[in-house]
Amino acid sequence: MATEAEIRAEVEELGRLTTDQEVILYNICLRQDELGREQTNILLDKVLGSEIYQPMIDRELLTYEVFNHGKKSQAHPIASLYVTLKGIRYCIMFGEEIMAARPYDVSGRLRNKPEE
Repeated sequence: MATEAEIRAEVEELGRLTTDQEVILYNICLRQDELGREQTNILLDKVLGSEIYQPMIDRELLTYEVFNHGKKSQAHPIASLYVTLKGIRYCIMFGEEIMAARPYDVSGRLRNKPEE
């Protein structure tokens, strides 16, 4: 399990995730926290090699299991995404900044809504 110092050292070396990646990681993390170890499902081909998900997987902030409940000719493998303990610690460390970057507030209202 990565310590806060190890995560800070990695951030110094590799930089932080993009804003979109941090928001996605934070949202998955919140879902897990509220519902236990609840997965977030997405098609596997949308995860592997993705500019959004693959860097988080490579940095071990996010992990996944693959499920395929179909015929081989009609296979649509599903990746069940989980935030790792390292990812949860990352979200805690940068939570205030990530929370401010989320497009919706906790009540579901759009932040910075344009004036009408």
